[in-house]
Amino acid sequence: MIDTPPEPPPAQEQVIEQKLLDCGLKAGGFSVRYEDELQSIEVVITPAAEVLPEKFSCIREAAFPEIVTFEDRDMFGHYVAFEAELMRPQVLADSEAALKRYGFWEGFPRLGGFATLDGYAHALEWHLGFASGSLFKVSGDALTFDPPRDEFLAAGSFERYAPVMAAMAFASASDNAHFYFIGNDKVRE
Repeated sequence: MIDTPPEPPPAQEQVIEQKLLDCGLKAGGFSVRYEDELQSIEVVITPAAEVLPEKFSCIREAAFPEIVTFEDRDMFGHYVAFEAELMRPQVLADSEAALKRYGFWEGFPRLGGFATLDGYAHALEWHLGFASGSLFKVSGDALTFDPPRDEFLAAGSFERYAPVMAAMAFASASDNAHFYFIGNDKVRE
């Protein structure tokens, strides 16, 4: 009798695909593949998968920690909001601890205490030790984080800007403040 080696375990992509089918997603309505650019598996869900928001929890459990996107923008927005709500308690705890550690917790400005978003931006900048208008620009109903490029990229800037990141995380999770970031394209100028 000849012994044959055991079957190799299924690839992670196959495992995720089966779990998504078990969640009730329609076959052919999604793809699961490793993307070199992302250095991760990406799950792309199309309208043909016939996903309802009630399936989000199962989808997240099936795919976590991999990247999940939806071709339908509205559905993707709902999924992102679902994930943000799951992460809210941890984000609040982590960002509050960081603000305390950096010495910026006491008197932290709250969005609801200001008549305008511009007023809130200036208060947040002042609280974090920056000049008014040096970090944030009002963009509709959000603040765009746009610090001076040379200062932001300078050696030692992490210590100066780490509290800003913690403040934005806390304001987002606690007050539903919205922030945009200037991308790498600005750095390439």
